[in-house]
Amino acid sequence: MTSAQGEHAEDILDAAWRALKAGRTAEADSLYDRAGQLRPHRQLRAYWPLTLAKPGAVGDEWATPELKRADLHINYLQNARAAEILRGITDPGLRPFVLLGHARLALSQGAAADALSLANQARPLARQSSYLAIILGTALMAAGQVQEALAPLTSAGDAGRGGAWFLLGLAYQRLQNAGESVAAYRRGYAFDRDDFGPANNLMSALMEARDYAGAVAHADNLLATKPGHTTSLAYKYIALGELGRQDELSSFADYDTLITREHLAPPAGYKDAADFHAALAREIAAEPTLAYERNTTRFGYQTDDIGFSTSPAIRALNAMLTAAVQRRADRARRAPSHAFDKAVPQDFRLYSWGVIIREKGHQAPHFHPHGWLSGVYYVEVPDNITAEDPERSGWIEFGRGDERWNKPTTNMPTHQVRPETGTLLTFPSYFWHNTRPLRTDKRRISFAFDVIPL
Repeated sequence: MTSAQGEHAEDILDAAWRALKAGRTAEADSLYDRAGQLRPHRQLRAYWPLTLAKPGAVGDEWATPELKRADLHINYLQNARAAEILRGITDPGLRPFVLLGHARLALSQGAAADALSLANQARPLARQSSYLAIILGTALMAAGQVQEALAPLTSAGDAGRGGAWFLLGLAYQRLQNAGESVAAYRRGYAFDRDDFGPANNLMSALMEARDYAGAVAHADNLLATKPGHTTSLAYKYIALGELGRQDELSSFADYDTLITREHLAPPAGYKDAADFHAALAREIAAEPTLAYERNTTRFGYQTDDIGFSTSPAIRALNAMLTAAVQRRADRARRAPSHAFDKAVPQDFRLYSWGVIIREKGHQAPHFHPHGWLSGVYYVEVPDNITAEDPERSGWIEFGRGDERWNKPTTNMPTHQVRPETGTLLTFPSYFWHNTRPLRTDKRRISFAFDVIPL
């Protein structure tokens, strides 16, 4: 989580906290000021809109240095430090902002009812601030009161909080009001052209509005600013198919060139492939982060990021996959066979996860917005996933977008691949893909990953 200069906000906050605890207040606040200039990483963006004001402006939540310190720690999910700071603020005049700080903490912990209660307590005590409005609106959304969230979020946006327009776009999408969501995301993007949150979501809203030409135009606009932008490529890819612009689509959907398939030999320390796969299956099944229907997994289980796992077989597989990605990246640099190859990152990390599904289990259509290249390694494949199956149960499928915006007769070409134990598939992260529902009670275990440019 860095700035353009490579500063790590978390490191700066750690240093600020140490200085604060040591009584070096001036040094601490200088460090907090530096951290305040940095934007949280996209994975924390859900919390960022709470505090985003116009560039260079000081939000009213930073009425005192103490409140600024707490707010910055909350931005980076350093909740224990923020709570300690908030507990130390005893000025009765600051009580509304302390309540709002605790409301943010509750939101970050998924306690929507508590957050809403705290925000409502602050409402009669504080001047009507945009900070209050955006936290109240966020709490209402989290509590499922989406319609009620529109008024405070609109007032926060009108008061100069660009993040409010992003949240309003989300609210209108939940209310299935594509026109208003498009308008809100446009205002959020106009507010800050460097914020790809509303820019990315605007494309999905345009697709929901069936404005496929608008989605292509917006994608082209973003690609001119950020060539190789995965989300733009993903939506342009589908929008061209919906428009029937096959000549332009063909380069995006060059499945034969862009999907690679290879068989990986087991690593040292395992007597054979079966031994290695059995160890992988045990470790993935025992992974503490394994959760039911995480992200796009349906009727199945998925782990969180295990790219840095210390479990022996998972660690060995991550190393094998990293080497395979490096081979593909090296080939792309030496002899690019497609425009996609020109976007190969100089450095990357692997973000990986395991998936276990049984009867009816599948992946809903999706793409991987943060990656350059994505892939899947098959650990355990039921023996009744066959080439002869007319339903192609358990196969991976490319090219099918979200059904919310597909026309009844889409022109999008699709491509299906049968999984095989020990096989690695790699493909551009902008490729939409899903899996066909499994028709067996036997397990299908896969290990997916994204190549995250650094």
